[in-house]
Amino acid sequence: MKRSSIIEARRMQVNPEVRQRVDLSFQIVDRIYEILQAKGLRQKDLAQLLGKKEAEISKWMRGTHNFTIDTLVSIEHALGAPILQVVHTKAFVDAYDYQPMMVSEPLEAPTPDK
Repeated sequence: MKRSSIIEARRMQVNPEVRQRVDLSFQIVDRIYEILQAKGLRQKDLAQLLGKKEAEISKWMRGTHNFTIDTLVSIEHALGAPILQVVHTKAFVDAYDYQPMMVSEPLEAPTPDK
């Protein structure tokens, strides 16, 4: 997507934390669109899968919605595909014996050692 230099200049004036939140929100929406396209679905189909009105899904997909973890998990279950990738530092991975997770892998909770 080509970006306007005027918009980019204004964007750079926004607080970095706010800019990061907005960027992440757009990445989430982009991922949802990606999954919908891959499955041949539309927003209307997602609304039906979630038991929501199409207008609500449309608001979510504008890129400024503050998704909750519950909502993201519901969308992942409805679409049968992961949306987020969680990245841990090497020290954290070693300390808790977690394995790195890629976006394309199914989500599985780690099981504690017995």
